[in-house]
Amino acid sequence: MNPLLLLSNQNEEIMKKHDEDIIITTAEGKIIKVTPKSGEHYGLSPSDLLGRSVLELERQGIFSPAITPQVVEKKKKVIMVQKTPSGQKVLITGIPLLNDEFEVEHVISYSYELSELMIMKEYLDELESQISLAKEELAYFRNRQMKIKDFISESPSTRQALKTVYKMKQFDTPVVIYGEHGTGKSILAKTIHNESERKDQPFIEVDCPSIPDAVFEDVLSGTEQSQGYLKLSSGGTLFLKEVDQLSRSSQSILFKLLQHHEDSRVIATSVHSLKEAMQNGNFREDLFYRLHLVSIELKPLRERPEDLSKAITVYLNKLKRTYSRNKNIDDTLFLHLLQLPWNGNFRELKNVVERSFIESERDTIGIHDLPPDYQPTKEEQMEIDLDGKTLPHILEFVEKKVITNAKNRYRTTTEMAAVLGISQPSVVRKLKKYSTTPLGDDTL
Repeated sequence: MNPLLLLSNQNEEIMKKHDEDIIITTAEGKIIKVTPKSGEHYGLSPSDLLGRSVLELERQGIFSPAITPQVVEKKKKVIMVQKTPSGQKVLITGIPLLNDEFEVEHVISYSYELSELMIMKEYLDELESQISLAKEELAYFRNRQMKIKDFISESPSTRQALKTVYKMKQFDTPVVIYGEHGTGKSILAKTIHNESERKDQPFIEVDCPSIPDAVFEDVLSGTEQSQGYLKLSSGGTLFLKEVDQLSRSSQSILFKLLQHHEDSRVIATSVHSLKEAMQNGNFREDLFYRLHLVSIELKPLRERPEDLSKAITVYLNKLKRTYSRNKNIDDTLFLHLLQLPWNGNFRELKNVVERSFIESERDTIGIHDLPPDYQPTKEEQMEIDLDGKTLPHILEFVEKKVITNAKNRYRTTTEMAAVLGISQPSVVRKLKKYSTTPLGDDTL
């Protein structure tokens, strides 16, 4: 007696403990065991199947075709699709049970209606989609934790830029990075290169504004005496700095050379919008579409308060190590630095913080240690005394000072809104609030 049978005896019976559609037959095709679900796909009850021959059922068009003969013939598992009398399709699997002589003694078969399988497939597809989404989210959060040397990324806009950088490691497309001077465009370009498969190949920088039109083609394509930038960057990255500063003639040369050079990945930077330059006739349309497949924007530092705050701390800590002096910035100076426009962005900020660090004769750097051009007027100063003041009062005082200083620095409420990172209607409301509701003392 075969020990692999679901039940120990071979009497015809219904296996009531099993909730799947399972049928057991002899090698000759007689059905000897069924489950309560057997026959459901064929419009029969389990008792209608017991004792019947699968060959007879096949002739009657109930099993079309029967699986037992095929399993007996092949002596291995068989998977096939049966068509039921009602026109449904059933996926059926037959497994042989062999005796001591390795002959098929019994066949166990189980089936699923294809519609059930389709539901399972839809579930698996949905699960796969969720897994894919989870991978994307994991990549996003990994990206949020991605640290780039000398690149500060605390603000939402900069994190979005890093997210794009992370995506670009999978592709070899041209990239244009927009931003004012000193916003970190070169560091970001180098990061894209280092995150790509070209990281072990050359990264060649081309300072576009510094190359005269007369020698632009020779510098890029090379001469008999020297290799050009294109040849040097083969297999790696050609980094075109401030491509928006090229003349129309140099743009024409660049487009022609890039059309015949596919060995380098091109990353370009621009202070101004290439699209606007193209629309104004200052940038070639064909070169624009050659370069502008992916764009990344780095906003100015005055629109990235989180990055500005972090940068002040980072630069201060570097200076402590460089000069072996444990100096700190007082709160009043820190708040004042957060209000300045920083048109030179990180370069300007780094210069001012270092000059103040050197100028300070005490361990606490204050307003008076700033270069004269950066020191606030008496009206702009934000003297802070926290003792005895509630947090709402402190915040309201700081907000009033910030709004007042911004009003004195910028011509329109639109400019104020852009610098402060709030909407223009919010600026109007706050101006009205602080011009009609005096706070009393101007200091805390």
